[in-house]
Amino acid sequence: MTRKQKTQRAWGAYLDLADTADWIRKQLRGPLETFGLTMEEFRLLLMLYRDGPLTIRVAAARRDRNRQNMHITILRAAEFGWVERRIVRLPAAEIAESRLPKARRGKPRGGRRVGTVRLTPRGEKLIGHVLPRQAKIVKALMRALDGREQATLSRLCGKLREGDVVKYIREMRIIEPEEMREG
Repeated sequence: MTRKQKTQRAWGAYLDLADTADWIRKQLRGPLETFGLTMEEFRLLLMLYRDGPLTIRVAAARRDRNRQNMHITILRAAEFGWVERRIVRLPAAEIAESRLPKARRGKPRGGRRVGTVRLTPRGEKLIGHVLPRQAKIVKALMRALDGREQATLSRLCGKLREGDVVKYIREMRIIEPEEMREG
């Protein structure tokens, strides 16, 4: 294969993957909307259902979102009574007394304040009702693939997310001839 054909093959695979992901999201979005949920809110509720209360920073990192965007999702979910936000004080870091300023020695110390989010009973009830329905839809959509194909798809998606830094850099350093850029 020529470099141009390899590029076209990679581009075609990317478009197929993106189109399929969009199609699956569309199939899952409709049922969520009947419960008044967006996909982001559903993913937040699901994460809290599985993992329990989290700091907003951790929740944002797990969803690969910035804290501001996660905060907007949390605020909307809190308006509906699905989650509860709290500010909590973490335990103070253990530091030798001699490392503290003399004025602070022997006095109680508090740790850092952080925002946390947890499911409310109403949120637990909602996710307990929605999750089995969404799982059923996903299972029905994935029936187009047999079990081995589903496992392969998961492995390939993980491999794409992980990437290969050496191959990436090698590809990015290749200077392509002018005629390849035109086509």
